[in-house]
Amino acid sequence: MAIIGMHFGHDAGAALTEAGGYRVIEAERRLGLRHVCGGNGDFPPAAAAWLAELRARAAGPVTGIAVADWYTPVCRVLPPALVELVNEDARWTATGGTGLADAVTRVLKPVDWPLAKGFGDITLTAVRHHYAHAALAYYTSGARKALVLALDGTGNYAECGMVCLGDGDRLTPVMSFTNRTGPRFGLVYEALARRVHGSQFDTGKLLGLSATGETDDALLPVLRAMLVPQSTRRASPDLYEQLDEDRLTGSALRYADTWWEYAPYSGGYLDAGLADSSDDDVVHSFGSVFPDEIRTADGRHTPVGTSPDERVCRDLAATLQTAVEGDLTSLVTGISRRFPSYATLCYAGGCALNITANSRLAECDQFTRVSIPTCCDDSGIALGAALAVADPADRPALLGRSGWAPLAYAGPPLEGLETGESDGDEAAAADGLRRRLGGLGLSLRRPADDEEFVGAVADLLAERRCVAWLEGGLETGPRALGHRSLLVSAHWSGARRYVSQTIKNREWFRPVAPICPEELADQYFTGPLDHTETMLFAVRVRPDRAERLAEARHIDGTARLQTVRPDAQPLLHRLCHAVAARTELPVLINTSANGGGRPLLNHLDDALELLTDTALDAVVLPERRLIVE
Repeated sequence: MAIIGMHFGHDAGAALTEAGGYRVIEAERRLGLRHVCGGNGDFPPAAAAWLAELRARAAGPVTGIAVADWYTPVCRVLPPALVELVNEDARWTATGGTGLADAVTRVLKPVDWPLAKGFGDITLTAVRHHYAHAALAYYTSGARKALVLALDGTGNYAECGMVCLGDGDRLTPVMSFTNRTGPRFGLVYEALARRVHGSQFDTGKLLGLSATGETDDALLPVLRAMLVPQSTRRASPDLYEQLDEDRLTGSALRYADTWWEYAPYSGGYLDAGLADSSDDDVVHSFGSVFPDEIRTADGRHTPVGTSPDERVCRDLAATLQTAVEGDLTSLVTGISRRFPSYATLCYAGGCALNITANSRLAECDQFTRVSIPTCCDDSGIALGAALAVADPADRPALLGRSGWAPLAYAGPPLEGLETGESDGDEAAAADGLRRRLGGLGLSLRRPADDEEFVGAVADLLAERRCVAWLEGGLETGPRALGHRSLLVSAHWSGARRYVSQTIKNREWFRPVAPICPEELADQYFTGPLDHTETMLFAVRVRPDRAERLAEARHIDGTARLQTVRPDAQPLLHRLCHAVAARTELPVLINTSANGGGRPLLNHLDDALELLTDTALDAVVLPERRLIVE
């Protein structure tokens, strides 16, 4: 049996879960538009094709479709019953109430829904946004008992998070968070990202920028009150640290021509004025607009800039990151004390992409393991919805240390490799590709075996070349994890600029990520090295290795490390060692294989375009032992 999940909001997509594994289709990678939602004009026919593709992929019959409840009203293929549920059922849309367990899944009638045609007698189920996040985190973790947390900017109804308890095959919601009272980690982060970088989706850029600034102690309590107002801190002292009123009294935020003074009763700024506003107004006010000016308790005025090159923006980014890390750690520690005996934390939602905050959680001594799925943001919502309603037999069993890999590489294989030969003859296929490349002025090498192939790629990297390494299934989520990666050796000065700025045209402050064999990682890095296979935790470069790893570390000395093992990624692991034999450094620099502003590529034509139009030096296809130059 199999279950299909769908998500119509930003980072839309469809996914399949069954006992044999997952398959994830991210709309942005099929439609070529970052963070695309179901309101895109190309989405309706594409979504129908994706459902047909997943149904054909399933080993058994598809018995149900689960749809996440956060959607865009302009989407033309919404289930009518979903629209009715969200717009008319007050119990479903309530936040923070005692009936949460009854408002996370709801069976709907699939009538008058075009996308359901052809599936026969199926069960259609709506899944609450944050419950889908939680289900993804728990059911793909391999844990049988875990505290589960979902946090992001917002789902529907101003809800911004949920806490669940995972016990065996049961996932029980126990708490809900709303942006009306906080925590507003995601929304405020989005607001500053929009102000500095131009988009709410630029939170990753803001995290990178934060390393270039310094925490401003006078601004810190103001930002913390924006994240969690003092009234919420007073009501839940076990979850949040109360702020010093003396450091808030007299402070204010200016939006356009209006000053919002600190209000002692609410313990915030906009909170009192938005008390009777709609959920949409609450979300917009905190998430879309960052103050134009901040007055601190000491009377200092800080005009807020709009460019990452401005010192004030860099310091604000650093201060906000400090605030988020502190209050998030306090919140998670408090939740863990409310629900003791859960040694594993499963964490998802957009906030789970904050890798330095994640490391704080991993090192807070509250958990033996912090598990975060690779598609922890909304790109995993479709699969999370499917997992939330699936029978336990339709969820893949996760065993061993490589349990993360089936989800991490659950996207489709690289497209565009067809050469016209259908007899399975690898040599004939290579000849067909060679003829195809000839018209582009490109050449093709096919080493005789894996050893020769790895050696040839290592030679390129040692010679200060950059290669696109395209292997296996496409990664799920925003991180390239050695399947759709641009690789360059970290041994030479200028490597970071070459791959990040020259080839990808990225901003100067954006970090790159090192790849290192797991067995050698502790020689170069410190931190939660047992959490580093999926590049969702920050580690620190050892001081005695700082100069040697100058190209691979971030400005603040941290690194978004990916460790590789021979059983999980044998050729990439061998490549690191082969490069070390030539350069005396087993560390590669990894960034995603895509052009600036475009989704992660998954078609050979896009890789060849990157090769011909940029300074990229080669495209390598490990499974076929092919090197295109």
